Amino acid sequence: MGLRDDELGAWFAPGDAVPVQGETTWSFLHRVAVCYGLEAGELLAWGWWQWVNPVTQSRGRRPDGDVLLNVMAQAQVAAWAGVPVAHLARALPSWTAGPASLGERARADRGWARWRVGAQAWGPVSFGCRLCAARRSGRSQRVWRYGQRWNRVCSRHGRWLLDVDDGHDLEYLDVGGCQELAAAQARWPRVARRAVSTGAEPGAVFAVARAVVCGWWQQEAFWQREHVWGQRLERVTLDTSRRNEAAAQWPAAWWQLVARDAVVFPEVVAVAAALVDPALRLLVSDERPLVRRSRRHDRFMTALGDRLERGWLKEVEWPERPSALQTWMRGVARELRSPSRSASPHSGIWWVPAAHQPAEVGAGLRLLATTPPVAFRGHAGVAGWRAELYVPRRVGRGAGLKAVSEERFWEGLGHARRYVVRHGHLAVPHAGAPQDGFDLGRWLANLRAASAGLPPEFVRALAELDVWWNPPWPISWQRAWHRARAHALAHGLVSGDDNLAGMSRWLERWLRQQIAEYSRLAAEQQQLLAQLGLTAAEIDRFHACPARRRSVLHGLEAAHDYAARHGHLAVSQPTSHDGFALGKWLNQVRHRQRAATQPTRLGRRLTAPDTWWNPPWPLDWQRYYWAARHHLHGLPEGVVWWTGAPDEDQARQWLHAQQASWHLLQPGQQELVSGAARGGVARCRFSSGASAHERDT
Repeated sequence: MGLRDDELGAWFAPGDAVPVQGETTWSFLHRVAVCYGLEAGELLAWGWWQWVNPVTQSRGRRPDGDVLLNVMAQAQVAAWAGVPVAHLARALPSWTAGPASLGERARADRGWARWRVGAQAWGPVSFGCRLCAARRSGRSQRVWRYGQRWNRVCSRHGRWLLDVDDGHDLEYLDVGGCQELAAAQARWPRVARRAVSTGAEPGAVFAVARAVVCGWWQQEAFWQREHVWGQRLERVTLDTSRRNEAAAQWPAAWWQLVARDAVVFPEVVAVAAALVDPALRLLVSDERPLVRRSRRHDRFMTALGDRLERGWLKEVEWPERPSALQTWMRGVARELRSPSRSASPHSGIWWVPAAHQPAEVGAGLRLLATTPPVAFRGHAGVAGWRAELYVPRRVGRGAGLKAVSEERFWEGLGHARRYVVRHGHLAVPHAGAPQDGFDLGRWLANLRAASAGLPPEFVRALAELDVWWNPPWPISWQRAWHRARAHALAHGLVSGDDNLAGMSRWLERWLRQQIAEYSRLAAEQQQLLAQLGLTAAEIDRFHACPARRRSVLHGLEAAHDYAARHGHLAVSQPTSHDGFALGKWLNQVRHRQRAATQPTRLGRRLTAPDTWWNPPWPLDWQRYYWAARHHLHGLPEGVVWWTGAPDEDQARQWLHAQQASWHLLQPGQQELVSGAARGGVARCRFSSGASAHERDT
């Protein structure tokens, strides 16, 4: 519950330090000291408090540090500021944690204080809006506050508040010309409520959405199609540069990093809303991205692109390309199959792997800068901001941690060696069940994510077990290749002449996908496929095979020819016509037609040779209907019986079965049977108007 302006007016007086909602206690102490013409270090140097963990200036700076006070110290600060303790408890997030963290010193007769890294408990520390602080206290002072990334827009003054300790002097970005940022921040509470209703934590949902959008930010293919971000980035850069001369000299790479979160914020909120939408999650609930690019993947990406007003999104987000969104989609499918496994914090749908987490601004600027940037420069004067006190940091050479890391690696390598002896590779699933009490899949996934910083001896040891333990393509592709290689060793190499006949369904689908995308595969992947027998020459032979899958025109031609010869299209799936798999092709067309909301163009063209080519009842019933009709009325001119057609006795038995179960038939079935029986050959009428006695006889 926050402070309201009318509450502040009850005790506000000129010269008092008025807290800003969400402000750190350490920031508030600085502003209290300024009211007395002092600095925070001078105020604390009077010896009012005892420190549980005193620090010296020899330690590193921690702008996200905070100070926790006991009851006596809190009363003193409230008296200095002229603000009731209850109001400070509501305005400062870390205020109430002070007495609880000090134990028996909480209610001591002397003031006690403790340093604490506040970002670990209350979220990221960002700058506050100076204009908002001046509106409350009458002074324009620098403010540090706990601000989540979805609450960084100062709508009143058009500012995006930046993180502290990012390696630059900017406190905010001028986003007054981007009203969509304030609108997105206003939409976020609704998204958070939807996330809670679905059992998700809003912060985790935002983290996944931010990782997804920041992943697009890094893709060149995305920028080739994106137009909104470039205009928004240019507007923010120009407006901010007018207010800060130093920032006007920044290179473009710095601006792309510093302004990234502000520029993509509306899209992050939109993606978060999509991720918690049950309707969209249904589109990926049975996703199988390890084998092929499914139609449901296209439907989900199309729906997401429509929400973001980027219809081309599915062109840059492929299931074969590892990303935060693909990890989330796999998590959704995994949660549906085995909810207990997804309960792990490292395998749930709201977990972002380290490889997909966005680069932080401070770390990115340190890599871009030729010299280490100064995080915070001192400012002269009483009203300046100088951090005289520092939060302690760990000191030492870290030899103990290095030894522990090496010990854990060699232990994991032993498990990896046993796995290779058993399976022949290290393409272990990320979410596989632990073997012998050791999660080898997660261990290898962590090593792949940190492969750039692994010691050379670690890399050599893993490469000796499996050269492709860390391939540049998805590990799922490598795992599928090993399965295909086992099949090739057992049954021989793949041949393009046999149209991949005789293979299991998953292997045929995977190989067809590799054939379709062969030109886009890496050279090493093509070499691995050659070990299976799938060379460029074999792919050419596959395309030249007459029995391969043909185009839609071939299917329509075969369907019209079959209907003209046999009088219908109620064919079973194994049916072939002149070397074309007509039954399989029609089955796929029926599935697409039923999934569509309206008749497709192909469906309308198939209605011409057979009105009931896609009946809502089983195809076996439809074939028996045609057989009974032809037996009753005789074969039309030019029509011949098809292979396996029911004879006259079977047709008569079928008609009697329809008579007995007339009330169970659908209206369309009743109409067809009645029309066939009205020819005068049937001994009884099968119609809804027949009496019960007639139907019984």
